[in-house]
Formats: sequence, structure tokens, C-alpha cells
Amino acid sequence: MKRTLLLVLAFSAGVYVLSTNLFREYHYVSSPKTWAEAQRYCREAYADLATVDSPEENDRLLLELQGSGQFAWIGLYDNTTGWKWTMGDDDFVTNNSFPPWEPNQPDNYGGKQSCIVMNWIGGWRDEICNTERPFICFDEHGPSKYVVVNTFMFWEDAKNYCRSKHTDLVRVWNTSQNDEIHPLIERNYWIGLYRDLWANWSDHSLLTFTNWETGQPDNKGSTNMTSCAAVDTSTGTWWDVDCSEEYEFICQTLIPSSRRMELHFQSEADLNDPDAQQQILQQLHAKLEADGLTDFKLRWIEKDGQIFHKDTKEKT
Repeated sequence: MKRTLLLVLAFSAGVYVLSTNLFREYHYVSSPKTWAEAQRYCREAYADLATVDSPEENDRLLLELQGSGQFAWIGLYDNTTGWKWTMGDDDFVTNNSFPPWEPNQPDNYGGKQSCIVMNWIGGWRDEICNTERPFICFDEHGPSKYVVVNTFMFWEDAKNYCRSKHTDLVRVWNTSQNDEIHPLIERNYWIGLYRDLWANWSDHSLLTFTNWETGQPDNKGSTNMTSCAAVDTSTGTWWDVDCSEEYEFICQTLIPSSRRMELHFQSEADLNDPDAQQQILQQLHAKLEADGLTDFKLRWIEKDGQIFHKDTKEKT
């Protein structure tokens, strides 16, 4: 019986995985501006004010600081006028006559007030959401639309209670509706108006990391209700600062990140054939997608004018 031995050659080749994940590169600008002016400058000259969403990025940001002990703006800000109702995602726009704020309210005292109560005469004020208050639910199918609950709860717990037992925390559209509700209560009650505390980056990234100085944010000295984050250039910690003040700032540019992989093949095929190379890329693409990797591109890289290189060890 005649036996045929097939020689199978081993090759290695390099391929790049080009990911759509973006690497942030930071740029310190030593020209004092207000936060809004700094944002405009960064968007025109780079990409945006700096976003910091991990400890690793924070470490790289610190390398850009000049250690002067002054503040430098980053892209985080607290939208103190961005009120929303739990019933619906649209922003609540106030005017001169409605809502009926109590004097000097809302004031975001201590930088931590983001939920609204109504008092017994119909006035509104902001309070810390983790304060126990009774609350008013809305029930679109009940015999009474407004359900007064005298159990004391945090705002979030009150919202969940209303959603499980009725429809939601009450939403107040106008003065006549406000006048219909407040005679039902005798103290401060939660309603469904709230805002997200420090949830906004200039480039619209989600807040996933903070590096606040102890006791920050506190809204101290912010007389016009504008709060933006600045980094202390000596310590690297973040502070809550009035957005109208002028400081140096840090911009960012976004650079696509890439990874290089070295692959090893055993094949009788001519791996210098473009069709064979394209077929391998397609198979790699399918395998990476099956393993959960998305948003990437593959391309071969050449070394010494070739993609594939024979390994020093051959196998038979």
C-alpha cells in the first residue's frame, strides 16, 4: 500500500484589530476663561472639554496639570435648571409665574438638593432626595386622581411606591392644578419633579467616575446657580466652582485605539494569494463577532514586504 506524506508548512502573520473605542488625549490650555468660553474654545481647537471616566484616565489627566495650585476646568457640570417629571422624559421649562417657588428657591443648598416638595400653601422648594417626607401620588384610573400618602419615605422610595400602587408621583402642569392639590396637605410633600445631580459631561458621556475633594461638591459661593467642575492642579481633586469664574482648562482629542495580533497558521494553501487572505479575514471576523467583539475592522500588516512568514519550525 502506497502512502503519501503531505508537507504542511507553518506560517505566522500579523493582523490589526481596529477598534472604535476612543483614546482620550488631554491638552492643558493656560488661558483663563469661563467654563462656557473654555468649552467653546475646546470644541473649536480640539474636540471638547476633558471627560474623565476612569481612574486610569484620571492618572493621565494629572500628568497634564502644571501644579500651580489653581483650578483648571474639566467638562463636568451640574445642570441646576434641568428639571424633569417622573411622568415623561421631557424637560420642565419654568417661567415667571409658574412654578410657585418659595422665596430664594430652588437654591441647591450644599450642592445636594435635587428633588422637589410642595408645601401646604402650594409653594415649591428643592430638598435632598434622601430626606423622609410624605408624598402625593397620581392615579389615572382611581376614583381620585390625587392620592395623599402620609407615610414618610425617601423620594426614590416614594416614586417606586406610587408606581407600584397607582400611576406615579404627581405631576403638576399649571397654577390651577397646583391650587387643587395643596389644600389636601398640611406640610411639605414630595411631588414628581427632580433633576440629575452632576450627571452631565460636555461631550455627553455618562458619569462613571468622580474624584471629588472631601466635602465637595457643596455649591458654596455659587450665587447664580451655575456649578461646574474644576480640578485642583496641585492635588488633582475636583471642586464645585461657579461657572462664571475664569480659570485655565483642559481639552481633549479623541484618537481611535488599535491592537495588533500575531496569528499562526498551518496550511497547504498559497497564503500569498489575495483570495486566501481575504477568506481568512472573513473567518476571523465571524469568529470575533461570535465571541462578542463588535465595532472593529481587520486588516493585514506587512513586514519586509510580506504578510506571511514561514516559522522556523516546520511540521510534517
